[in-house]
Amino acid sequence: MAFCPDPEGWGPVSPVYYNFTACFADSVFPFLLGLGLLILFPRDLRALKKCPAVFSPTNAWFYVKFALLAAIVLCQLVYVAILGAIAGSLIDIRIIATLVYIASLGVAGYVQYVEHFRARVPSGIVLFYWFLSVVTGFVRFYGQTQRKVWNQHETLFISFVLGLVATIGELLVAACIPRPPSQYESLNTEMDSSPEASANIFSRLTFSYLTKLMKLGYENFLTEEDLPDLPPDSRTDKTREDFDVAWQAEKKTAVPSLPRALFRCFGVTYLIGVCFKLTGDVLAFMQPNLLRRLLVFVNSYNNDSLDAPVPLSGGIIIAFGMFACSFGQTMVQQQYFARVFSTGMNIKSSLTSCIYRKSMFLSNDARQAKSTGDIVNLMTVDVQRLQELTQSGQALWSGPFQIMLCLYNLHALLGNSMWAGVAVTLCTISLNAYIARKQRALQKVQMKVKDKRTRLTGEILVSIKSIKLYAWEESFIERLNEIRNNQELANLRKKGVYSAIANFVGSCAPFFVSCSTFALFVWTAGKPLTTDIVFPALTLFNLLSNPLTQIPQVITQFVEATVAATRLRDFLVSSELQPDAVTHLDAATEPGQSAATITNGTFLWDEAGTHPTALKNVSFDVKLGQLSCIVGRVGAGKSAMLQALLGDLYRESGNVTVRGHVAYCSQVPWIMNATVKENILFGKRFHADFYEKTVRACALVEDFGVLPDGDETIVGEKGISLSGGQKARLALARAVYTRADVYILDDPLSAVDQHVGRHLIDNVLGPQGLLASKTKIMATNAIAVLAQADSITMLRDGGIAETGLYSDVMRRTDSEIYKLIDEFGTQREQEEVVEETDEKTDPLASREDDEEDEDVVNFYGGKFGAPLRRASTASFKKPTLIDDIPNRRSKQVKEHSEKGQVKFGVYKEYIKAANLSVVVIFIFLMIGSNSMSVGGNVWLKHWSDVNTQYGDNPDTGKYLGIYLFFGVTAAFLTLFYTLVLWIFCTIEAAKKLHDRMLRHVIRSPMSFFDTTPLGRIINRFTADVNRVDEVLARVFTNFFTNTFKVLFSIFVISSANPAFILLVIPITFLYIFYQKFYLRTSRELKRLESVSRSPIYAHFQESLNGVSTVRAYSQIRRFNRTNEYHIDFNNKAYYPSMIARRWLAIRLEFLGSTIIFFAAFLSILAIASGRLSSGLVGLTMSYAFQITQALSAIVRMTVEVEISTVSVERILEYCKLPCEAPEVIENNRPPTDWPMNGAVEFHDYSTRYRPGLDLVLKGINLKIKPREKIGIVGRTGAGKSSLTLALFRMIEPVGGFISIDRVNTSKLGLRDLRQRLAIIPQDSQAFEGSVRENLDPGSRFSDDQLWHALELSHLKNHIASMDGGLYARVNEGGSNFSVGQRQLMSLARALLAPSKILVLDEATAAVDVETDQIIQETIRKEFKDRTILTIAHRLNTIIDSDRIVVLAAGKIVEFDTPDVLLRNKNSLFYSLCKQGGLVE
Repeated sequence: MAFCPDPEGWGPVSPVYYNFTACFADSVFPFLLGLGLLILFPRDLRALKKCPAVFSPTNAWFYVKFALLAAIVLCQLVYVAILGAIAGSLIDIRIIATLVYIASLGVAGYVQYVEHFRARVPSGIVLFYWFLSVVTGFVRFYGQTQRKVWNQHETLFISFVLGLVATIGELLVAACIPRPPSQYESLNTEMDSSPEASANIFSRLTFSYLTKLMKLGYENFLTEEDLPDLPPDSRTDKTREDFDVAWQAEKKTAVPSLPRALFRCFGVTYLIGVCFKLTGDVLAFMQPNLLRRLLVFVNSYNNDSLDAPVPLSGGIIIAFGMFACSFGQTMVQQQYFARVFSTGMNIKSSLTSCIYRKSMFLSNDARQAKSTGDIVNLMTVDVQRLQELTQSGQALWSGPFQIMLCLYNLHALLGNSMWAGVAVTLCTISLNAYIARKQRALQKVQMKVKDKRTRLTGEILVSIKSIKLYAWEESFIERLNEIRNNQELANLRKKGVYSAIANFVGSCAPFFVSCSTFALFVWTAGKPLTTDIVFPALTLFNLLSNPLTQIPQVITQFVEATVAATRLRDFLVSSELQPDAVTHLDAATEPGQSAATITNGTFLWDEAGTHPTALKNVSFDVKLGQLSCIVGRVGAGKSAMLQALLGDLYRESGNVTVRGHVAYCSQVPWIMNATVKENILFGKRFHADFYEKTVRACALVEDFGVLPDGDETIVGEKGISLSGGQKARLALARAVYTRADVYILDDPLSAVDQHVGRHLIDNVLGPQGLLASKTKIMATNAIAVLAQADSITMLRDGGIAETGLYSDVMRRTDSEIYKLIDEFGTQREQEEVVEETDEKTDPLASREDDEEDEDVVNFYGGKFGAPLRRASTASFKKPTLIDDIPNRRSKQVKEHSEKGQVKFGVYKEYIKAANLSVVVIFIFLMIGSNSMSVGGNVWLKHWSDVNTQYGDNPDTGKYLGIYLFFGVTAAFLTLFYTLVLWIFCTIEAAKKLHDRMLRHVIRSPMSFFDTTPLGRIINRFTADVNRVDEVLARVFTNFFTNTFKVLFSIFVISSANPAFILLVIPITFLYIFYQKFYLRTSRELKRLESVSRSPIYAHFQESLNGVSTVRAYSQIRRFNRTNEYHIDFNNKAYYPSMIARRWLAIRLEFLGSTIIFFAAFLSILAIASGRLSSGLVGLTMSYAFQITQALSAIVRMTVEVEISTVSVERILEYCKLPCEAPEVIENNRPPTDWPMNGAVEFHDYSTRYRPGLDLVLKGINLKIKPREKIGIVGRTGAGKSSLTLALFRMIEPVGGFISIDRVNTSKLGLRDLRQRLAIIPQDSQAFEGSVRENLDPGSRFSDDQLWHALELSHLKNHIASMDGGLYARVNEGGSNFSVGQRQLMSLARALLAPSKILVLDEATAAVDVETDQIIQETIRKEFKDRTILTIAHRLNTIIDSDRIVVLAAGKIVEFDTPDVLLRNKNSLFYSLCKQGGLVE
């Protein structure tokens, strides 16, 4: 009673009223509130002082807020004065507490004043202070009304009420009225547009800041522009930097651990989530105790032995307690989910970025060990595993914690009988551990097989053109189906069996735990098993089932994540390129100064030296401004020499020095999926004058006139819409425009026509060219350029055979280089075009062009004059999913995304694929399982009612046995429906859908691949297929489980309380409203997330293909930023989708909490009227507790079902792709020996690559006799390759037709046509596998036939030297073969094809001239009885053809014998030969 003269004393609970005592309420509440703010406010104030002043204007609300604060202070002072007068002394704890509270009001006012001018968001501490002031104010108000304080101290009561009203006003103004933006904020609308960043504490707790986006999504279909920005801490650049610091520290340890590094980086946020999870678990286990109190309350009405029942207000307070406990659990759980999901997202973004960065510097041996498909799998699957574990992994500690809480409560309820349950639980955990070990082994196998499938899929897509030309579709489909159906799905079937067993164990466990516990209790406790024991225990057992069911699932996820973490760790610690392989110095500036030097260098393909040495003891030096040419046979080491200068090879000994910036042209030109202009600029600023000069020098002007959108034409993936020559010149133009110091060029002239090569030599490489003052190192097979070279180096078997200046070499007649030039080339003076030709006979340049070229030279200065300063880097431009140039004819097809609800037809197709009858069996089994579970609980209610009635435990064996029967039957039905779902539904559907999609994609016309990035297609074969394989079954199970749980719960509650049905109706309306509100937005967010995922993988694969080019141009930083932008864009769709689930859960679980309250409230009212037994109340409440989370789970699962079905929708979209003509037309098959003669005729033939583009061949009429050798020439882009594609029907005619031996090829099946023709394509492809599989994937030929073909194609010695011979390994893309060797492999394939017609499309462009000559002789000898169509840049290879076809702009302009054409000096062919140096 000291310091508080109140008759009720301190309490804290009043002995008179159902409330706190006045002393406790009036002293402890204000004191704790005031003290809390006084302790915490300095932290807020320090943070505010660090914020820059924003000078926000003061408006009316600003003054209202402080007027209300003044009113609160005044009311509190009046309250203190009256209390002092009543007590007669100021030494009263209530007065002291109120004074502390008044002091805290002053602090709150000061913080609010400062934050108005410095912060965008009100202080969370102050807002909570006002909120708790209102809550405690209502508690005190309720106590004062109970005591009717106004009768004794009216003024005291009025001052308190006025103060409470003012506090409510203060809370509303502070929380709901945002401060007006400052002038700067008004102008800078993009300043951190993340809605979360400007949300106050209450908005964050309820996720209300997302309501604006939810409304927008409800009213309209969301687009990319509607997505809000990510919170600053979740942007990829921030998360990647944080992880990089943690990983660098981790790499210094003996055994680096990826999980440890991730915890260092993201552990704090995750631990906050742990605290929320801990609170939620504790609140969950308060419900059984409240239920027991409710049942005791009910029994007080049913038990006649008690003197008086507890007042109804006591029961209502319990009902409110249940509501508060349930909603409080919802609040903390959603905060927990928000944190772990955002942590998972941050982990995914940081790891994806790090994988990308790492892959940019992988060493050759690491790159060979990890194919593109493997690394894509690390991004798509392994990172996803870690993200999923982050989201659900807390069950690893939370599960055991919940089990301990449950057992503790059970012990309090049942005594030592609960130890029987503990024993069963331990057995369950042991069994789950065994299952987890099995699943881990299966998961390792699954990941390896998935990698294998992804790798082969990627190779098929990359090489699709060659596969179609060779008619190998069926062979590759069989190879892929072998991996998919006989390995991947077979392993998945085993995983499904173990998942079913784990579910069976999880379902059995609660029943066995309850049975054993109840049996032991009945036999040992000596008291009846009554309702107030059974139903709290049953609720605890239900709570126990969650961790017991979750733990095996999470253990499985943990196992998968452990495997993934190990794979990611191994990748992140894998070897990188030697950082000191090349010494980079400042650019050379003085004539005669070395610009690039190799001194006694020995280089290996990999550090381990598992492959033959790339270069042995080479020394090489090139001076400033020189053109140094490197020549040699195929495989001699020309490209290796350039790679050594770039730092791509492992330097075993010696030194490499390069001075200045480097530009690089790879042998296979690397072209980005962008516009022509963007490919040339390559991240540099646009300078119109020099850009135009570069374009002219690289002979691109005419191409711009032909391309559909000029230099704004989007060239497609790998420049697929360009010819080989156009790609080569585009890559050269990129190098020229960069204005580097050292140019490293890998045979850039091989893919261009001879006269175009002459133009490039004169205007780019030669002494009057744009690069005259630059250092140029060029590996080449073009003899013409050697005349312009300052020095020539010949390589043989990885060593330098000869080197010297051009003038010195030409004086030594015994020199090998001299012999090469003498035999295959012409003298410098012969190659220089001294004659002026008029526009009619010169296909390349007009007089104006020559004048332009002089300007170009002047632009650069003299040979050692001051060159133009290096191109400056352009500002980073964000990529976009939207093509912002209207009417662009070359635009790529934007990835299709359905709008609105997933169509019923999609579900129908999936059910059809899964087998309808089996789906029906699955649903009936699930209904049966749920029915048996409910039956068990109803039986338990009956048993406990009997025990309560008799005060004993009669017929224990009978009741227990029947209860056990219900439980075991439910568990077995669970086992059966899980097995049915996995084995007979999911895997069957996955098999059919993948097979259909694969077949349709491979059979799609080339126009599909021209307009669709490979990353987009691979996304369907990885992410979407993975979702159909593994996620869809789990989602469907959860959806149906929760749906049946809610339906059965409502049925049970309504059976007990029919009045509950009246409540169900409005709650159902609200539920449907929230569901629709959420579904529309969430669905579109998920679709946007799906669509925005493809560019990540497309950009990644593109970067990997051109990694040497990106490194050489020092563009790594720009590409990293582009990658991070793509990741952020994807996260901008994922993050609001995740928050939307929290937004929904808060609102739906509030409805669930309302159901709990009204179920309890109606039960209390029914008990008062004597209509309900305690058993029925217990059963009702145990189901009401289940309904809360099940409601939100249904909506969540509805969306998950839709999202997962979107993957089915996307797969079905590709299953409906338009296919090429049939492979075989049974009623129109050619004779088995067709074509017998090889006569080819074009009848008024016209074609285009795809609808909307211009014709590439126009009215072609051409008659080729049997066994005739036809040479096809023309400028790049004239239609030479299009002619061959037309022959193979890779492009279909829009007019006319082609006949072979008088058979109209348009009426044949494509396989019948293509297998009867032979081709050596321009882009030589090799596939991962063996040499044999590359030559003969259909196994149609014997080993002897293969060796003979290899001998004729001059590859036999090389293949024989490899381990395994014909079964030697070919790396992904044939990376362990040079480009020339891959072209020779294509020749071997042609030698194997028993065809009367052979097409050579630049067949020897990548081989040296000596090998070319030998191959030409082989072709003449081996194919003498065949019709041969040859496209060649080297005119000497077709000069001996029977007739020559000259193409220009898609038309035949000349067609006659070489002699006739050369005699006509006005012919186009003559001018081409003259420019190529073949005629004088």
